[in-house]
Amino acid sequence: MKMMAQFWGIRGALPVPGKKTIRYGGNTNCVTLTIGKKNFFIFDAGTGIKELSNHLIKQRKIPLSAKIFITHPHYDHINGIPFFSPLYLAGNEFELFGTEHSGNNIGNLISKQMDTIYFPITIEEFKAKLTFRDIGEEDFYIDDIHIQTILLNHPGKCLGYRVQYKNKSFCYITDNELHLKTSPQYNQETVDRLIHFISNTDILVIDSTYTDIEYLKKIGWGHSCVSQVVDIADKAKVKLLCLYHHDPSQYDKDIDLKLKKARSLLKSRHSKTRCIAPNEGKKIIV
Repeated sequence: MKMMAQFWGIRGALPVPGKKTIRYGGNTNCVTLTIGKKNFFIFDAGTGIKELSNHLIKQRKIPLSAKIFITHPHYDHINGIPFFSPLYLAGNEFELFGTEHSGNNIGNLISKQMDTIYFPITIEEFKAKLTFRDIGEEDFYIDDIHIQTILLNHPGKCLGYRVQYKNKSFCYITDNELHLKTSPQYNQETVDRLIHFISNTDILVIDSTYTDIEYLKKIGWGHSCVSQVVDIADKAKVKLLCLYHHDPSQYDKDIDLKLKKARSLLKSRHSKTRCIAPNEGKKIIV
């Protein structure tokens, strides 16, 4: 019963195609988690879910049953849904989890982006069985897998997820702002809650959008800088830190520099936490 995470989109805000992003990839948020042969989880449905779709069709993974966990309905987390081919195939089953916004449940939020005003094909064209489940900050079980959620520091409502199976764990914390300790918005209780949530996790996929210098011009935008991410990962004794949700202005070389900085900071703290910047297609098995 191994746990395998795989990355299909690692960018934030919008896709960034071209030669300067070819190593890490230019698609937006999508990560899968496979536990054994039965449980298949999809986290966010940005443009990266189209790459996942291509993979599943090529591998003939039909019929397919999966859980889709949406952090929040900003475009870069849901705009790949209309291009996820398995949704159009009868016999497939999907349950989509997410939180309500401004009185709109997750089902309405997903279907509205496929209104004919914005997209030529409506959600009624889906042939797969698709159900929706509204969740907030809570914990629940899928079979013997423990799912926990936490509200993150991002405009609107944004959920972070922790998946625990026996002695293995995976945390997905994207679109979250960790304020600097010098900031009037800094709240130690909020930081401690997040550290507790990600404590001792095997894999932490976390918003690492900015360099420290970039962050100073983007305070309040709902994203974090490398030094703050390293700080909580080390304090939480995370085993593997995965830098994620990169700013669209950053090319491969810029992500390389963020990774170098993160590793340098961890080394200076004599931390046991390892750090990588996953590229599209990267697999991590625990």
